[in-house]
Amino acid sequence: MTALDNTWKMVIGLEVHVQLNTKTKMFTTSDWGYGESPNTQICPVTLGYPGALPTINQLAVKKGILIGLSLNCKINQITKFARKHYFYPDLPKGYQISQFEDPLCEHGYVNIENGKKINIVRAHLEEDAGKTIHTIEGDALIDYNRAGAPLLEIVTGPDMESSSDAIAYLNYLKETILTLNASDCDMEKGNLRVDLNISVMKEDDKKLGIRREVKNINSFRNVEKAINYEFDFQRNILNAGGRINQETLLWDDKQMVTHSIRTKEDAHDYRYFPEPDLPPLKISDNLIDEIKKSIPKLPNEIREELLSYKLNSEQIDFLISNRNILKYFELMLSDNLKNCIKYYNWVTIEVVKYLKETSSSIDSFPIAPINLRELVDIEVEGKIDHKQAKEIFSSMIKTRVTAKQAFKDMGYDKEENHDDMESFIKGVLDQFPSEYSRLLSGEEKLVNFFMGNIMKQAKGKYKPANITAYLKKIIEN
Repeated sequence: MTALDNTWKMVIGLEVHVQLNTKTKMFTTSDWGYGESPNTQICPVTLGYPGALPTINQLAVKKGILIGLSLNCKINQITKFARKHYFYPDLPKGYQISQFEDPLCEHGYVNIENGKKINIVRAHLEEDAGKTIHTIEGDALIDYNRAGAPLLEIVTGPDMESSSDAIAYLNYLKETILTLNASDCDMEKGNLRVDLNISVMKEDDKKLGIRREVKNINSFRNVEKAINYEFDFQRNILNAGGRINQETLLWDDKQMVTHSIRTKEDAHDYRYFPEPDLPPLKISDNLIDEIKKSIPKLPNEIREELLSYKLNSEQIDFLISNRNILKYFELMLSDNLKNCIKYYNWVTIEVVKYLKETSSSIDSFPIAPINLRELVDIEVEGKIDHKQAKEIFSSMIKTRVTAKQAFKDMGYDKEENHDDMESFIKGVLDQFPSEYSRLLSGEEKLVNFFMGNIMKQAKGKYKPANITAYLKKIIEN
């Protein structure tokens, strides 16, 4: 982040538009999905034809409540829809059905990673607009497929004071929504879009500065860049004696600057009034209780649990970002925390490598979590080395047998000739007389040195546990 001027601080609020993953649109039964041919997912309601009446998507309402409860919001049991008027080519009706008074969710909060509390002012349902595509020739083409898709707009208070605060909040929000399976949050597809409100004020001021809004930022990295650019821009104007104008802006990620698109509107400019074709929606206690019971473990809970397994932040972030891998890891872990790091390494290295090579998902992975755990435990017990464990792993994928069965089938269960092993080990020890002498003097760290050399020369003939036991016996005697 840009070094802060001691006399100024930034104040940040975010509006995040989450496209809910329902099969049909918000106020019509017409299907929608990303990537279809332009203007093939439209209907009279989407295009605002006379006499076409909206209906409410029940699943979108339930997903909105689910997100709201997970953000500690109050659910308004009577929630109202309103028309928000503005004129733009991608809004065929000339208004957007949204919520103004009595939104679905309000008065929530989340605690981000640095411990800061971010207030959720409201989260309301609305319909998406279409998409404008600008051609090289200078034409503007409109695709109305997205028009009417269900959105939940989540609005924070002005509680963030740095780009790191904003990114921590966005990461938490995205992780939560992915956990709830309420959206795929794919920013490249426009399924999660961020509007940034930012102002600057003197450290000792109580009155907020004039805010500028940066619309539709398409990546968290650009959110961070836009925040730092706007802070420098506004601070420099104020230091020069100028004044900040309330404006709506777009972020130019090529020139790394913001561009003004219009003077910022206030709520009265949109001429909100109640949607006459939709009565107030009543949310029952039973529905709220039912949805509350369905909430899975949320990111903060998962993070705390994974920290107790002695995983580091990078490892935890990987698991939280890959939910199916996390689920497999947890099933593999069961109650055995002793080998937790070993299990993590096997899942995130060997299993993930196989999934990438075969372009497959963890759901179709041929080794059940309990069987992979069995294999890793056999390795940890020293009955095989890692190279042998990988050979058994490959065999298990092909034959679909358990680790114990593969261990037996490949001949690793046979008893070793200890006299033969001891003679072989002594031969290796004699190759390093200086180190052998130090080992005999009790220098235990040399066990690993000799272990590596013995395993390399024996080429898997002897079990690691037996080699280790013999080396320690030498030290003790």
